[in-house]
Amino acid sequence: MHAQLETIRPVMDLDVERQLRHRMAMAGPTDTVRGMFFNGVLDVAQVLGGSEAVDRCREVSDEKRFIDFFNYPVFDLLRMTLAASNHLGLRAGGAAGVLRRLGTQGAKDFLASAPGKTMLLLTGNNPRRLLNQLPSSYRTAVSFGERRMIWSVGERNGRLVVQRDFMPPAYTKGFLQGMLEAVGARNVSVSGRPTGLLDSEYELTWQ
Repeated sequence: MHAQLETIRPVMDLDVERQLRHRMAMAGPTDTVRGMFFNGVLDVAQVLGGSEAVDRCREVSDEKRFIDFFNYPVFDLLRMTLAASNHLGLRAGGAAGVLRRLGTQGAKDFLASAPGKTMLLLTGNNPRRLLNQLPSSYRTAVSFGERRMIWSVGERNGRLVVQRDFMPPAYTKGFLQGMLEAVGARNVSVSGRPTGLLDSEYELTWQ
C-alpha cells in the first residue's frame, strides 16, 4: 500500500535524483530531444567542473558526439542530467541548482538554433509575444509534451501549463527565466507547482 501511494505523489515534491529516475522510467523510444540540449549539459559541466565533469557526463552515453539538430532519446538526456546533478551539485547550490543552470543554458542554446532565431524574429523581443509563441516553437526541438499560456490581468504576468514534460521542474524554471531574460525582461520570477506525475504549472512575472 505504501509503495502504491509513493508512486502517485507529485514529482515536484521528490528529490532531484528520484525525479530524474522516475522520468527515465516513463520515457519511451519516441520521446526525443535535439542534440543541442546534450551539448548544453556538457558546456555547463565544463564551466562548473572542468574536463573531469565532462567525462562523467559523457560516460553515461554511447554517443561520441551530439549533433545539435539531430534527435536523441530524452532518456539519454535525463541520464546525463542525473550524472551532472550528482557530480556538480556542490558547485551550484545543490542538484536543483544544477538543473536550473542547465535549464538556463538550454534556453540559450534553443534561442541560438534556427527555430529559436525564427521565434525571436516573430516576437520582436517582446516577452509576452515570446511566451505565446514558445509552445509551438519549442515543439520543434522536443517530440513530447503540450504547453499553453494562460494570461492573468496585467501585461507582465501569466501562467504556463505543461503536460507530459520529462524535464524536471527546476530545469524548466531555469529555461523560462533564461528565455525571458534573453529578450530584456527584468526582475524575472518563475515559480511552479505539480499538477500530475509529468504535469506542472509555472507562474511568470517580470518587469
